[in-house]
Amino acid sequence: MSASSRRTSTVITSVATATLALALAACQTPASRPGGYQPTHPASHQASRSDAVRLLRRADTLPTPARDQQRLQAAAILYELGDKETAKEAVTKIIPEQLDNTLFANYAQVYGSLLVDDDDFFEALDLATSPRLEGVWPQLPRDTALPLRNLRADLWGLLGNLDSAISERREISYLTQSDKTITENNNGFWQLLTQLPSSELQQRANTSSDTQMRGWYQLALLGRDTQADISSQLSALSRWRERWPAHSANTHPPQALQLLERLADQRANNIALLLPLSGSLGSAGRAIRDGFMAAHYTALTAGAATPKVMVYDTGTEQPFEEIYQAAVDAGAQTIIGPLDKSKVANLLATEKLPVPTLALNYGDQGRLTGDLVQFGLAIEDEARQIAQHAYRQGHRQAMILTSDSSWGQRGAETFVEAWQQLGGSVSINKTFTKSSKFSNLISNALLIPDSNARKKTLQGRLSAPLEFTPRRRDDVDMIFVAALPQQARQINPMLTYYYANDLPIYATSHVFAGKANPNRDRDLNGVRFTALPWLFEDNATKQEIEQQAAPPPAFARLYALGADAFRLYPRLPMLRQFPAQKMHGLTGALSLSADGRIVREQMWAQIEKGIPVPVTTMEPHFPTQQPSLQPGESEAF
Repeated sequence: MSASSRRTSTVITSVATATLALALAACQTPASRPGGYQPTHPASHQASRSDAVRLLRRADTLPTPARDQQRLQAAAILYELGDKETAKEAVTKIIPEQLDNTLFANYAQVYGSLLVDDDDFFEALDLATSPRLEGVWPQLPRDTALPLRNLRADLWGLLGNLDSAISERREISYLTQSDKTITENNNGFWQLLTQLPSSELQQRANTSSDTQMRGWYQLALLGRDTQADISSQLSALSRWRERWPAHSANTHPPQALQLLERLADQRANNIALLLPLSGSLGSAGRAIRDGFMAAHYTALTAGAATPKVMVYDTGTEQPFEEIYQAAVDAGAQTIIGPLDKSKVANLLATEKLPVPTLALNYGDQGRLTGDLVQFGLAIEDEARQIAQHAYRQGHRQAMILTSDSSWGQRGAETFVEAWQQLGGSVSINKTFTKSSKFSNLISNALLIPDSNARKKTLQGRLSAPLEFTPRRRDDVDMIFVAALPQQARQINPMLTYYYANDLPIYATSHVFAGKANPNRDRDLNGVRFTALPWLFEDNATKQEIEQQAAPPPAFARLYALGADAFRLYPRLPMLRQFPAQKMHGLTGALSLSADGRIVREQMWAQIEKGIPVPVTTMEPHFPTQQPSLQPGESEAF
C-alpha cells in the first residue's frame, strides 16, 4: 500500500479519544530514540503525558485545521516521551491535505520518524520528500526545516543513496547556526563522504564547482586514507587547515578528526606479528605478513614514526603459549595474531593477557575485557550487511542460493538469522554443489515444473492448444547468493531465463574473482555485491603490495587484511571509546563491538557491462508484477 493510501485509510478509521487517553495513562515511558523528532516547545517546559492527553481531548472539540494542529502537537510530545504507539495512533488521524505548509513539514517530521521506528524506510522517505515541500523550503521556519532535512539526510544515507544524502547535508549547512548543530551536521558529512572510494573523492575534489564541497572532498580524502600512519594523517590535516582556514570543518571539526591527536601519543614502539609462515596455513600467513609489512614500509617511507616489528612463525610444532610468551619477554607492547582459529580459542580461554592483542580470526565467542580484539574476513559480516540492506530496500521474502562449502553454509545460516530477526521470511533455501545442474536447480526453486504441470492438466481438459508462458513462484522479492564466480555466472542467466530477471540479486564478495574480466562477467550484469574497498582503492600501500608481490586475486584479500591490521591496532582506543566511529580500510569500514570483535561493512558494487562499479545512489528494488494475461492466454500456471 502506498504512503498516501495508507494514511487515508487510517484517517477514515475512527478511534475514540477516550481510548487514546486511557492508553496514554497506562503506558510506561521508554527511552526516546536517538536522532528522532526534535521537540518544538521551549526547552524550559518539560512536556508531560498529561499535556498530550489534554491536547487530544481538546482536539475533538475544535474545527480543522486547529484540530489537526492539536493532534500533531500531542503526537510530537508522545514521540519525545517514547510512547510511539500512541503517538502514531494520534498522528494517523490527521488529514495532511488540510495542514498549512509549516504544519505539514512538522507532520512529515513526526510521522516520518515514527515510520522509521517501524522500519518503513521508503514510506518515511516518500513522506519526507513530498513534492509539496520542494517549493516551500525558503518559507519554512528554521526550527521546522532543520529536523526534517536531517531526517531526509539520515534516510538517504541509511538506504545507500550517498549522493542525495550529501546534497541534503549541504542544504542543512545553510540552516545551522549553533555550534552544536554545525558540529552534528559536520559529523554527518564525514560519515557520508568517507564511504566514497578515494578515487571518487579525488575526482570530485578536482571537479566540484562548490568551494565548500571541494574542501570537504579534500578533507574526506585524507581522512578516508586510514591506510596512512596517524602521524601522516595529522600532517596532512595540518596542511588542510592552513589551506582552508574559514572552512566549517576547520572551525567545527568532525569528532573523528578530534581524536587523531590523542591517538598519536598512545602507539606501541614494539609489536610482534604471530602468524603461520609454514605448515597448512603458511601461504595465508605469509600473505598477511607481507600486507602488514607493506603498510609498515609505506609509513616508514613517508617519514612516519614506525614501531619495531618482530615476526614469529606459529606454524611449527612449538606450543603457541611459548611463542606468545617469547614475544612478550622480547618487549612486545602489542601482539598481532594468531591466524589459526584454535589458537584464538586459546587466547579466549586465558583469563588475562599480558599485552593488548589483535587476533586475525574469530573464536566462537567475544570478550568483554579490553585485552583482546578479534579481526578477520568473516562471511558472517557480509551476510548480515546484505540482510540489513535488502530489508531497508523494502524486501521481505527471500530466496537463498548458496554453495555447499563451509563458508557458504555459514553465510546462509547468518543471513537467515539476521533476516528473520529483522522480520523477513525465507521462501526457499537451496544449496548447490560443484556438480549441480543450475538449470534444474533454478527451475525447481522457482516452481517452473509446477507451472508446466498445471498447463498440461488444463490443456488436457480443454483439448485445445494454449498460448502459454510459465510463471515462477510469487512469494520471493529478493535473492541472496553466496557463490564463486564460475557458479554465479551460471546462476544469474538461469534466473533470467526462468522469468526472475525482476528479482534483485544480493551477493557476497566471493561472486567477483577480484580482477576485471568483462567478457566472462557479462553474465553477472546487474548483480549487487558487498565489495572489498581494495577493488577501488589505489593508495600507496596497495601500490606497494602490487609492485612487490603481485598477489593473485584469491590472495589479495589476505594482503588487505594484513595492511589493515597495521593501521587498525593503534586506532583501537578510538574505536573502543567511540563505538560509532569507523576506520576505513582496504577490507571495509571497521568498527568495534562491545565484545571486542571487529565488524566489517564493505562497499556496495554492481556489475555493469562485466565490470564492477561502486554504488553511491539508491534504486529501490521492489518486485514488479508479473505481466498480465493477454486475450487468449490462460490463467496463471
